[in-house]
Amino acid sequence: MFRRDKNFWNYNLLANPLNPASSNPAIAVVSSPQALDLSRHMQDYDLTLLPQSPVRVRLGYSRNTNSGPASSTVEGGTEPQLSQILLYRTSSYRMGIDYRGIPKTTLSFDELLTYSKIDETETDNNLTYQLSTGIPVDLGLLFNTVGAVPCALPFSNTTTTPKTVTPTCNAYLSYGEVQNPRSSFPTEQFRFQSAYIKNLAVTGSLGYSSGNNNVSDFNELVNGYTSRTVTRGNTTAGPASAKRISVNADWSGDYKLSEKWSIADDFSFENWRSPTMWNSAETNLFGTPPQAGVTPVQTGLLLPISTVTPANFATVCPAAPFNGPLCPQHLIGSGADVTNQFVQQFLGQNIKRNLIELRYDISPRLSAHIGYMYMSRNIADFSATFNDGEIYFPGGATGTVANNFLAARGDCAKVAGVFPAGCVLNPNGSVQLGTPANPTVVVGNDTSRNLTQIHENAAVLGIAAMPIDSLRLNAEVMFGYNDDTFTRISPRQLQSYKIHASYQPKPWARLEGAVDIHENRDNVSMVNNLEHGRTYSFMTTLSPGANLWVDFGYHFMDTFTQTEICFADTGSTVFTTACPIPLSTGPLGTLSFYSSKDHYAYADVMWKPVRRVTAMLGYSGSIVRGNTTFLNPLQPTGTLDFNYLKPFVSLAIDIRKDLTYKTSWNYFGYNDRGIANPIGLAPIPGQDFNGSNITFSLKYVY
Repeated sequence: MFRRDKNFWNYNLLANPLNPASSNPAIAVVSSPQALDLSRHMQDYDLTLLPQSPVRVRLGYSRNTNSGPASSTVEGGTEPQLSQILLYRTSSYRMGIDYRGIPKTTLSFDELLTYSKIDETETDNNLTYQLSTGIPVDLGLLFNTVGAVPCALPFSNTTTTPKTVTPTCNAYLSYGEVQNPRSSFPTEQFRFQSAYIKNLAVTGSLGYSSGNNNVSDFNELVNGYTSRTVTRGNTTAGPASAKRISVNADWSGDYKLSEKWSIADDFSFENWRSPTMWNSAETNLFGTPPQAGVTPVQTGLLLPISTVTPANFATVCPAAPFNGPLCPQHLIGSGADVTNQFVQQFLGQNIKRNLIELRYDISPRLSAHIGYMYMSRNIADFSATFNDGEIYFPGGATGTVANNFLAARGDCAKVAGVFPAGCVLNPNGSVQLGTPANPTVVVGNDTSRNLTQIHENAAVLGIAAMPIDSLRLNAEVMFGYNDDTFTRISPRQLQSYKIHASYQPKPWARLEGAVDIHENRDNVSMVNNLEHGRTYSFMTTLSPGANLWVDFGYHFMDTFTQTEICFADTGSTVFTTACPIPLSTGPLGTLSFYSSKDHYAYADVMWKPVRRVTAMLGYSGSIVRGNTTFLNPLQPTGTLDFNYLKPFVSLAIDIRKDLTYKTSWNYFGYNDRGIANPIGLAPIPGQDFNGSNITFSLKYVY
C-alpha cells in the first residue's frame, strides 16, 4: 500500500499574539505563526507465509516520510516569525510467528523495530524593516507599544522603504537553529489465547520495549537586542539523550463455575521509566561600549557584539572598570555570560490493576455481576539542574567596586556584601558558580527522587435484562476512591454510571439508546477539583427492504472541569485575589473552569433504485458551545464555539459482477461562532474554512 497526502494547517488563533488596538501601530497577526505545509508519503508492505499451516509467519515493513516548510516562533524580548524546513522519517520492520498446533489455542510472538530521524532547521526570513545603516531587521510579532513592546516608538523614520527601526527596540537581526534527533524503539511481544481447558477461556500478553532518543548536538544562534537585559544575542548548544524502558503484561480469564455461576478476572501490569539528560552550553552575547565619533550613534542593535570568551577575557578586557572598547556591557539584571549546565530528569510508573467479577444468570432473561477493582500505582519523578560553569563577566556603565563592576549579579549577586555559597571571584575579574569538578545545584531544585504511591479501590455492579425478545437492557455502576493524587486534576473520588438499551420492534427496525456519566472529584481545600463527562445518545437503523437503508442518530456530550490555579499577571485588572496555595510561584489565584457542550447528529440513506446502482446520501455535524476562564481579557474564544458540518453523496455502478465504478463527494465546513475580535484587540480574520473532495474509483475483484 502506498499513500501520499498534502497537509496544510494555518489556524489563525494558534499561538497568535493578542496585540491590542491601542498600540501605535496596531498590527494584527492575520495568519497563524504556527503553520504547516507538509507532504506525507506512507508505504506499507506485508507478507504472510503459510497462512493455513500450524506455524504462520508474518513479515512487514513501513516507511513514513513527512517533509516540507512550516513556520514557528521563539520567545526573547519579542517573538520573531521563523521559517522551518522539516523532515520526519520513520521506518518500521515487523516479524511475527503464530503457532496453532495446540487445539483451541494460538501462541504469537512479534518483533517490531522502529527507527525515526528528524532533521529541522529554522531561520528568520521575516526581516521586513531596516536599521539606519540599512541592515535588515525583524521587530517580531508582538506589538504593544503602550507596554513598550517591541518598544514605545518602533520606527525612527516611516518615510523610508522599508521603514527604519529605532535601534533600542527588542528585535532580531538573524536567527538560526539546527537539530537532528535520532530515535530507535525495539519492541518484543508474546501473546496467547486458549480455550483448551474445559469451561475456561484465557488471553494474555507480555511485552518489552527499550527506546532511545538522542540529539548529538543542538545549535541555536541569535543576533538581536533585548532592552531589559541589554543582550545582543545568545547561543545554545549541547547534546541530549532520553530513554524509555517499558514492560507490560496482561491476563484475563473467564471460568464457568456452574450452569448459572461464572467468574472473570482481568489483570494488567505496566512498568515504565524514562531517564533524560541534557549537557547544555549557553552564552549571552552583549554589546561593546558606544564609540565616540561614530555615525550613527551606537546604541542597541547598532552596537557591535563583544567577542570575549573565558579563555581570552583577561587579554581582550584586562582591567577595571572593564569598559574598554571590546568589553561586554551589562545591567544589574543581565544574565550570565556563559552558562554550562547538566540537566537530569526522570519519570517512571509501576502500575498493577486487577478486576475480578462474579456473574450469576438469574434466569435466561436476567443476569447480574458484582466486581472489585484494585489498582496500585507508584510514581517516581526527579528533576535537577547542576551548574558546572556559570560565569559572569564584569563590564557596564553602572559597574562599581561594590558589585565587582557588575560581575556580581544574577545567581552571584552579593548579599550584605558577601557572595552566595559557591560563587568564586576569578583572577580576570569574572565571577563563577560551579565547575565541572564541583557542580552546584541550581536554586530551587530538589535533588532527591520523589515517590508517590496511589491506591485505588472500586466496586462494580451490573445487570443485563431482556424483558421481551425485542428489548435488551444493560446497566453498570462503579464507585471508586484513591488515597492520593499526583496532579491537581487527578481524582480522589470517581463514579461511573452506564445504561444501554436496544429495541428491535420489527426485523427491519432497530433503536438504541445509551447514557454514560463519569464524575471525578478532589474537592478538598485549595484544590476544589470537580470534573464530569456526560454522554446521552440514541441511534436508529431502518431497512424495510433490500433496496433501502436508513440510519440516523444524535449524541449530546457535556464536559466540565474546575480547579484552583495560581499564576503571574502583573497589573491585571481582571484578577486581584491573592493565591491561596502555599509555596506557589504565582502571586494571583482564581477558580479556573472549562465547560463544553457538543451536539452531534448524523443521518445516512442508502438506496438501490435498480440492481446494479447504489446511491448514498448523508449529513453529519457538530455544534459546540463552551466557556472557560480567560486570564487575558483580549483572548478570543477560539474553538470554544463552532459548527462543523459534513454532507456527502456517492453513486456506485456495477458494470459487471467483478467490476464497479464509484464517484463520491464530501464537504466539510468549519464555522467559528465565538468572539473572534474582543474589544481592544487589533482585528484578525474570522476562523472559517471549508473543503470539498471528489473521488473517482474503479474496483476490480478477482
